[in-house]
Amino acid sequence: MKKNEKIQIIDFLRGLSCLGVLLYHIRVDLWVGWWRIKQYPQDFSTLERTVAWLSIPTPFLGYSVILFFLISGFCIHYPNTSLSKELCWLTYFKRRFWRIYPTYLIAILITTLISWYCHIQWNDATWDWTRILRVVSLSQNYPPNSGQFLTNPSLWTIPLETEFYLLYPCAFLIIMKFGFVRLISLAILISSISILLMNYKFQWISFTAVFLWPSWLLGAFVAYLYRENKLPNLNSIIITIALIIFLAFSLCSLLGKWVSWIHYASWTGFYFFLFLLFIQNENMIMQFRNNIFFVTITWLGKISFSLYLVHFPLFKLFGYWHREIFSEKPANFLITLCYLIPVVLLAWCFFHIVENPIHLWSKSRKDR
Repeated sequence: MKKNEKIQIIDFLRGLSCLGVLLYHIRVDLWVGWWRIKQYPQDFSTLERTVAWLSIPTPFLGYSVILFFLISGFCIHYPNTSLSKELCWLTYFKRRFWRIYPTYLIAILITTLISWYCHIQWNDATWDWTRILRVVSLSQNYPPNSGQFLTNPSLWTIPLETEFYLLYPCAFLIIMKFGFVRLISLAILISSISILLMNYKFQWISFTAVFLWPSWLLGAFVAYLYRENKLPNLNSIIITIALIIFLAFSLCSLLGKWVSWIHYASWTGFYFFLFLLFIQNENMIMQFRNNIFFVTITWLGKISFSLYLVHFPLFKLFGYWHREIFSEKPANFLITLCYLIPVVLLAWCFFHIVENPIHLWSKSRKDR
């Protein structure tokens, strides 16, 4: 297998993760909510009460962002698993900068314009210049006064990704000298220390690599297994059983309102084994690559970065427009889902106008 060969199933997995995030976030501004329908059923039609059942999985999909972290670790480490020459870290950092930050900056500009418009038009309270500046500087996750720009809180993952990229040279050197087991053990130890610090009111650490690094490294570990062709030797039945156990534990942790670090740990286990199962059975799954569902999700995966960056402010804008016309949020969850269409199409435009041209330009500049 060639070093830079594209692994097609990765885009499908990105699409699944992105769809999960969309379904989790769309409820904020574009749905009245399950609990309101359950508590006041007389206020809603039979159809509205029936289709509300479609929303049952959505509160559990917020942690699908962990799948993004796994994929990121996989994609960053995979090209370096069979290097014949020493890595140039300066080139690596330049590539990461041009791949992420310019597109991110333009997404912040769009978010700012939407936030300002919502503030002027509907007195939206999320408008905050100081938060915008913190987001631009990638410092929103850190003290003092850590917190997200609430017009687009999804952007908390970009500083986190930056931390993962900054840590990767150290991780790579440790992998080469001591192996993955020791590195992941070290990361889990650091994460455990961060949990203790959270108990002393250092909650901001939960948004950093100090806490979340293990999930990214597990993705890099799968890249190593994939390159060394060790995945076929793993027992699919055991992986599936582990997947089911972690899913059950994850659901119980949320329903039981256990502490947040248990949520992250259990969902990381679930998405790790899900990722492992998909990558292990890549050839079998790719037989369905012409299926409309597979094609659609893969297409979402290709534009997933753009879609992730702009979906939340677009949901907010459409939410205000809907309430202005109909006086309340959609009660029919099918109408809520229909708002995915314009948001995805606008994200597709953003991909073609902003993300892809910047990416192609940076590649041509790099190759000169």
